[in-house]
Amino acid sequence: MPAGEYNITVDRGSTFKFHVTFYNSAEEAVDLETYSASMQVRKSYTTENILMSVTGSTGDTNKGVVGGGSTGYFTGTGGVAGIGGIELNSSTAGVIGTTGGIFLSVDHVTMQNMPAGRHFYDLELTNLSDSTVTRILQGRFEVEPEVTR
Repeated sequence: MPAGEYNITVDRGSTFKFHVTFYNSAEEAVDLETYSASMQVRKSYTTENILMSVTGSTGDTNKGVVGGGSTGYFTGTGGVAGIGGIELNSSTAGVIGTTGGIFLSVDHVTMQNMPAGRHFYDLELTNLSDSTVTRILQGRFEVEPEVTR
């Protein structure tokens, strides 16, 4: 099944929070206990430069956010650690206990360093039992410019 399409618009410099629920083909929420998740934002599909990377899993103390810092981007290494990450089996408030819930949060400092404009993202789940990777969501990631700094 192809990934769902969803365009996200965010405000530069504001905390970013996003929630989605992952369902199987029978429209039942999938227990994500044995999964990890990752999302990357890039200026284009083909560039090596990453604007933001968000990772996590269920109850993960190692979840994380990495942004581009003052340059706005990084390659596979480097970047500036931020606050937040992905929590799986989570509610819209980031509380564990909602089957299939995927909650992303990114701090305002990381978002302040995101260049304004139209970028692209995808969100992938990895089943840790068999290493199967499934892209569940993709689309544009538009960052609106900030006036108040």
